[in-house]
Amino acid sequence: MLVAVGTNTEVVVGDGDRMVAASCPAGPAFEGGLIEYGMPGYDGAIESVQFVDGAFHYSTIGGMEPQGICGSGLIDLLAELRRHDRMTPKGVFADKAYEFSIVPERGIRFTREDASNLAQAKAANFCGQFIVLRHLGIDPEAVDHLFLAGGFANYVDVENAIEIGFLAPVPGERISKVGNAAVQGAREVLLSRARRAAVERMVTGIEHLELETTPDFFEVFVEGCQFKPMPAVLSQATL
Repeated sequence: MLVAVGTNTEVVVGDGDRMVAASCPAGPAFEGGLIEYGMPGYDGAIESVQFVDGAFHYSTIGGMEPQGICGSGLIDLLAELRRHDRMTPKGVFADKAYEFSIVPERGIRFTREDASNLAQAKAANFCGQFIVLRHLGIDPEAVDHLFLAGGFANYVDVENAIEIGFLAPVPGERISKVGNAAVQGAREVLLSRARRAAVERMVTGIEHLELETTPDFFEVFVEGCQFKPMPAVLSQATL
């Protein structure tokens, strides 16, 4: 299984006989877009978050003063809010609050609107993985290896990503982060005619699955909007 995370997330699953691919329009939320204090993974971006004794603790890229929150930090934040019952699976904040103050002295906050935008971006990732795996009749625990690609995905806490349903619940020891695989692949086909020919042969055998044509796409998307793990047994999932 390959999951390449970005503004568009690509999912490819192979079972030895077939390969099925889908593209998920995840949008820019986990890259900092549409999030009030979201930002790319630059110096000063909050890259990891923990909620301890009623307060948020964080680390920033480069050890700089916090400027905002990047994708890996947003995934940690969502997982911590769920883990400590500060947010429901549907994104409702505890005590009906509108916002959480993450860095009070710098005014950095996380709002209900931010959570809503992240829920929709996460749902797109959820749909792609869920529908492709189900299409092949494969449950997440049966995946031998998941390659996680993409710039910010390289820094994601896998356990937290699974906890909020951003990634299929593949056992952690079977997940490998491979960085910016698109650039590496482009480099290889530019430098090797044999590699390019091999890729051209391989892609002719990949089945493209258009997610929106799935009969229960809307139900899967709504389920994916919730901040909870993907079902472990997809054939028996009740949406």
